[in-house]
Amino acid sequence: MAFFRSDFEKTVREMVVPLRSRPLNPKKTVVVNMDTINGFFVHGALASPRLAAIIPQIVRVNEYFGFSRKLFFIDRHYENSPEFSAYPEHCVDLSECEVIDELKPFADPVYASIIYKNSTNGFLSAKFAVWLKRNMEQYDHYVITGGATDICVMQFALSLKAYFNEHNIKKEIAVIENAVQTYDNEAHDGDRMHYFALYNLMMNGVRLYSI
Repeated sequence: MAFFRSDFEKTVREMVVPLRSRPLNPKKTVVVNMDTINGFFVHGALASPRLAAIIPQIVRVNEYFGFSRKLFFIDRHYENSPEFSAYPEHCVDLSECEVIDELKPFADPVYASIIYKNSTNGFLSAKFAVWLKRNMEQYDHYVITGGATDICVMQFALSLKAYFNEHNIKKEIAVIENAVQTYDNEAHDGDRMHYFALYNLMMNGVRLYSI
């Protein structure tokens, strides 16, 4: 296939379309805010300025879908979490598990559901399984923001897409390219991992939008 190219960033940028070009029924849309919490955006071992930089775009997505249901996935771990064999200890301190200040107005229980997770893949949360069963018929579009692009965002989006495919259910899974991001360090090239993840998502049927 012509899409299989090594220049992931160029390919992704060619395929991203403005969110406003694809009218989505707000009553049939869910905004998924993935780990938009202090521990990744403000302070803590995994907090990154790359994530902090996209806060305005995440706010814009939530404002754009002001009348849509919101999901907030929140990392919350125990001190002996097995995940700490791969990542530094994080989101044990409850202050790290709080939704960032800019998004707290959207996290009101009247409009939003809070889902805690103890792994990188929010799809595996028991509470999300219950939520999905109860709400699957109501929503057709899942719009994802947050972080990290190549970890929690990608795992959730691919798992949700695979679940719908397995059950022959037609739903749209979308990621907002400029409202997701990942961290950067010597062992993790943030730009490369961000665009590789988006390319992977696109190749698996996830739509890419920009806000």
